Amino acid sequence: MRFRVLGPLRADADGRPLRLGGPRQRAVLAALLTSPNRTLSRTRLIELVWDEPPPSAEANLRSFVWKLRTLLAEPGDEVPRILHEQGFRLRVEPGELDLWDFDRHAEQARRARGEGRAADAAAAYGRALELVRGEPFQDIEAGARFDWIRAALRERLDQVAEQHIDLGMDLGAHAGLVAELRDRLAQRPLREHFAAQLMLALARSGRRGEALAVYRETRAVLIETLGAEPDRELQEVHRQVLDGRVAAVPAAPVRTVPPAAPVDLLPFDLRVFSGREAELKQLEALADPGSAARIAVVSGSAGMGKTAVAVHWAHRAAAGFPDGRLYADLRGFGPGESAADPGEVLRSFIEALGDAPAAVPAGTEQRAARFRRLLADKRVLLLLDNARDPAQVRPLLPGAADCAVVVTSRNRLTGLIASTGAMVVPLEAMPQPQARAVLAGRLGAERLADRDAVQRLLDVCRGLPLALSVVAATAASRPGDGLDVLADELDAAATPLDGLAAADPETDPRTLLDWSYRQLSPETARLLPLLALHPGPDWTAPAAASLAGTGLRPTRAALAELVEANLLLWTPQHRYGFHDLVRAFALELADREPEERDAARLRMLDHYLHTAFAADRLLDPTRSPIRLSPVPAGVEPERIADGDAAMRWFSAEDAVLAALVDRSAALGHDAHCWQLVWTLLDYLNRRGRTHGLVLVSERALKAATRIGDTEAQTRALRDLGQTSARLDRFTDAREYLERALALSERVDDERGQALAHHLLGRLWRRQRRLPEALDATRRALALFESTGDRVGRARSLQAIGYHHLVVGEHAAALPYSEQARALFRELGDPASEAAVRDDIASVHHHLGDFPRAVAEFEGAFAQFHELGFRRGEAEVLVHLGETHVAAGSPEAARRVWEAALVIFDDLDHPGAQELRTRLSALDGSED
Repeated sequence: MRFRVLGPLRADADGRPLRLGGPRQRAVLAALLTSPNRTLSRTRLIELVWDEPPPSAEANLRSFVWKLRTLLAEPGDEVPRILHEQGFRLRVEPGELDLWDFDRHAEQARRARGEGRAADAAAAYGRALELVRGEPFQDIEAGARFDWIRAALRERLDQVAEQHIDLGMDLGAHAGLVAELRDRLAQRPLREHFAAQLMLALARSGRRGEALAVYRETRAVLIETLGAEPDRELQEVHRQVLDGRVAAVPAAPVRTVPPAAPVDLLPFDLRVFSGREAELKQLEALADPGSAARIAVVSGSAGMGKTAVAVHWAHRAAAGFPDGRLYADLRGFGPGESAADPGEVLRSFIEALGDAPAAVPAGTEQRAARFRRLLADKRVLLLLDNARDPAQVRPLLPGAADCAVVVTSRNRLTGLIASTGAMVVPLEAMPQPQARAVLAGRLGAERLADRDAVQRLLDVCRGLPLALSVVAATAASRPGDGLDVLADELDAAATPLDGLAAADPETDPRTLLDWSYRQLSPETARLLPLLALHPGPDWTAPAAASLAGTGLRPTRAALAELVEANLLLWTPQHRYGFHDLVRAFALELADREPEERDAARLRMLDHYLHTAFAADRLLDPTRSPIRLSPVPAGVEPERIADGDAAMRWFSAEDAVLAALVDRSAALGHDAHCWQLVWTLLDYLNRRGRTHGLVLVSERALKAATRIGDTEAQTRALRDLGQTSARLDRFTDAREYLERALALSERVDDERGQALAHHLLGRLWRRQRRLPEALDATRRALALFESTGDRVGRARSLQAIGYHHLVVGEHAAALPYSEQARALFRELGDPASEAAVRDDIASVHHHLGDFPRAVAEFEGAFAQFHELGFRRGEAEVLVHLGETHVAAGSPEAARRVWEAALVIFDDLDHPGAQELRTRLSALDGSED
């Protein structure tokens, strides 16, 4: 259960919001949440809920409480959520209330600030304020006594916001705080400290006139409302700004606060590691600052322990790389087309080093450049595992002299060695003394007393570390058996399982894998081949449970058994993966049971489809949802708490979801294909991956066409139309949208027609065909109103307002835009609210009210930035620069246009060239 009170009241069970009933019932729950785990008398509850209690108040209260008790009940609860003991008490467990999390983060921030750890404090303050979604208990209508509690909570939130802003000012982030402070002062016009902070932020940003205007406006509000002059702090800041004692200072670089500790993505080290001393000594040259060696290639055939050696050495050398350790499995030798894309690896590295996901550039070359800049003054170790070829590695090389790189591969990577001077660390089969030491380290010397049995085991393992690990794990799980018993079993296992190819005794430890597989419990033996059906590179326990179809608890037990048997790898991120040889073995097993294999694949698709659908609903609750079939039996979707968790889940599963879009189509599950694409659109849009949107939408269209799903086809055509328009592919965009309109008309789908007209209106406007644009948008508005679609109505109102703005009818534009903003706010759609705020700012610009325009633009930018919507950030910055030029501030315009150009270049946006032309013209005008 999760309760949220810092904004509209919400209770979630298993990630799904509960319907909390009518206003009074919600007020009762809110009253109980003001004192969680404490008993409130009936009298106190009635005072909080009603100003003038009706005669039936006590009976109504009991009714509301019992309904809430039923509503909040969870499976397996032995004690009800609401207890009746001389009153009523709501049971809330640690981690279930956002206000408690807020207080915890705020206290961490204060403690870190007191200890001089400013970056840690800023991060903790940010985590606290991210939990605030509005006024405390924003939608609760209760008695005056409840309002006193709400006011006290509001004071706590404001104090933390002030402390966070003070710290940001200390760190030099004054320019970036202006928009937030304007918003906070607009909401709290009598809170003088916000006004003082805003004045300082503006003055330090070189905007002295605006700072003085803030004082005049705040003073007027105070006199009119309270009949009082500003307090001493605000008057002192006013005098300092007036006297020029607050000078403009350069803003701190716009960077995400770096992680509190150096990033460390290394996998777990082996608990016991033996042998390979010569190779480890060779790698030590990388950790020597005076050495010329910066890159090492650890090469060897499958099963030689390349990863184990590299990871063990990386942990041993960690202290020599104080700025962090990065790891990526490049999956160069996995099944099919599973090799990791260097661009996606760079994305994960850049995020790990502190950049926000929305700040990651779009192209591989741009990401490589950003990665090299981030490491330019760092001493970081990179471990690039299972590289296929030099082309996969080169974009990932840091270029910094103090960074070191270890690459593992089955191939020699001769081209990389020749071009970079990398040293080669070849791994051969272990000599028998080393192999014996491995077994002794894992089993203890006393179990190796039977020399003949040990020798037979060593002969089977042939010096392969993977084989030694499997033997040692099985022997450790059977402490009562002598090694002679295991050796006898291995002799008997020389014939592979039915249906499996025979092993090459010189290169493939298949006999050992057969034997180890036979040792597993029946449930675990069934799971292993099913896991090989996952596209990888790794997966969570719920995904594995969905493949098995037998529930989460038994699956976790089976996964633990496979890890213990050294047949699965386990990562610090609580994900599971295969060694390539074990995956190949497991895939052969899976093909022996085609019916079970196909059923497991379908459950896996349903797992990701239903999880992605729930995650997308958290990202944009106002989006009109598609209809999914109920979650099938045996499928265990992930539980996702909120929008931030949804973005993290999409990021973690990015490669998996992309693979499943293709795999679902290849397997003939076309409905899953287009539905998966639908769930990905908002995530890809937020990441600014416009070309990726085109690719997946094309796949969705083909899938929907194959199964004759008209509604899905029109969705895909509309998605392709608006994405093509963004890329200035106007002919393609018009063709897609007119096809979508014709399909909707053919099946008499009014809403589909409205959406197509709306997008055609956008397209005509981009092509400056303004009469057609207004006609199409008015058609859309009429259809949206006819179908009762409030979201569509809001978007059409915004579009009509924007049309009036484009044709110069600025006063006429404002009512439409303001209506749209109010609707978007009611609908809880901050991205659309930010977009229409950008339009409103442009209206004020053209009406000559430049300060109001700047304030609205900065507010829109702050909203887009908070949402991670990079394209929106850039477009607002372009418009803000135009206002600065019109207001006679070309230097301010240059700053915001240069920032916008960086984003446009990262996104491969067609507006980049036009912006370069504007910057050149600005240079000329200054000369």
